[in-house]
Amino acid sequence: MTKNKQDNVSNWWNDGESKSKKFLYVLSGWWNDGNNKLLKSVYVSLFLHMLFGVGWIIKYFLT
Repeated sequence: MTKNKQDNVSNWWNDGESKSKKFLYVLSGWWNDGNNKLLKSVYVSLFLHMLFGVGWIIKYFLT
């Protein structure tokens, strides 16, 4: 039964449409489900801090 669900997700992901639209669909569904908004905002904040931190480190070493 789990394999069938995996196949459905795999088929949906690899059906030829834009991956960025699908990624945004998954993220918006995750954000808009209404549960644990505070925890989700912490995750988003940590992700952005790490993203900008990595960018800053790369810039620091390249200049």
